[in-house]
Amino acid sequence: MIPRPGNIGSENPSEFGLISRLAELCDTGNTSDAGSVLTGIGDDAAVVSTKSGEILLTTDAMVDGVHFQSSGKRWHDIGWKCAVSNLSDIAAMGGVPDHALVTLGIPSGASTETYTELYLGMNEAFDKFGGKIVGGDVVSSPVMFVNMALTGHPIAGPNGKTSWLKRSTANVGDLICVTGPLGGSSGGLEVLLSGKDNPAEALLINRHYRPVPRIELGQKLVKFGVRCGMDISDGLVVDLKKLARSSNVSVSIDMPAIPIENGLLPLFGSEAIEHALNGGEDYELLFAAPSVTVKKIQKELHGDISVIGHVIESNIPGGKVTIRDAGGFDHEPRRKGWDHLNG
Repeated sequence: MIPRPGNIGSENPSEFGLISRLAELCDTGNTSDAGSVLTGIGDDAAVVSTKSGEILLTTDAMVDGVHFQSSGKRWHDIGWKCAVSNLSDIAAMGGVPDHALVTLGIPSGASTETYTELYLGMNEAFDKFGGKIVGGDVVSSPVMFVNMALTGHPIAGPNGKTSWLKRSTANVGDLICVTGPLGGSSGGLEVLLSGKDNPAEALLINRHYRPVPRIELGQKLVKFGVRCGMDISDGLVVDLKKLARSSNVSVSIDMPAIPIENGLLPLFGSEAIEHALNGGEDYELLFAAPSVTVKKIQKELHGDISVIGHVIESNIPGGKVTIRDAGGFDHEPRRKGWDHLNG
């Protein structure tokens, strides 16, 4: 089931419903600075105009028992992943990461060593992909959590003007593309939950613990003139629905064209495609662009881009996604992907 708008007062609102309602409240708030908001709620990051130029703003939280298990004590990897989830939002806009603020929720009995390793993991990610932690806050909490806010800036597109990727700019005829294989993180999580410890599964486990944000590739898309894009954090199906909804378009996806992470098929067989369709936290980029643009990108990147479908119709309120199987039959997605309020 695709997340649908819900009443903010309902017992279990969907993530999309709650965000939609909160966006309405934000829109009716202080309107004196409304003109400075170039891209607001609904994309991977906000874009605001300042006297010195445009700034990208994003934030993401990780909570013990929801996004990670403190019992695993992989603090370095947890720190890495926290940074990457924010870096990927900047990548999804085609931007350059700049400065981060980190808030820690610290339960009783926590050790300095734990948070040292956590910060070493975050620093490693920023050293590799850009950005720097410049401050934050520490609070007492019944459960451990890490919240990060990250700024960035957009780059110039082919016309020399600053540009960024948005979810709302897909057009009929555009090809739907992804930047790499899907399902690895989801497969790695299933392996971990099963308690297996097989070296052959190390690739999938690494995909789960150490995802890679597509910072440079996002910037290349902007330089090629791509205008529509986002990252795949909640699963291909649900993120496609977000793109289709924002652009009010109908999207058709070719299931045999979806790139599946190496290592999934030997372990999961026919279920591997379910990980590719519905698994989250791959952090590849999903974008829509005219075929002539996609051909140029594929030529420069030597085939790293996979075309998985196309935009078939516009003016579709709420958007629509269909998946065409190997036999040529169309299906509506059976699962919704990840909803942060309903799982």
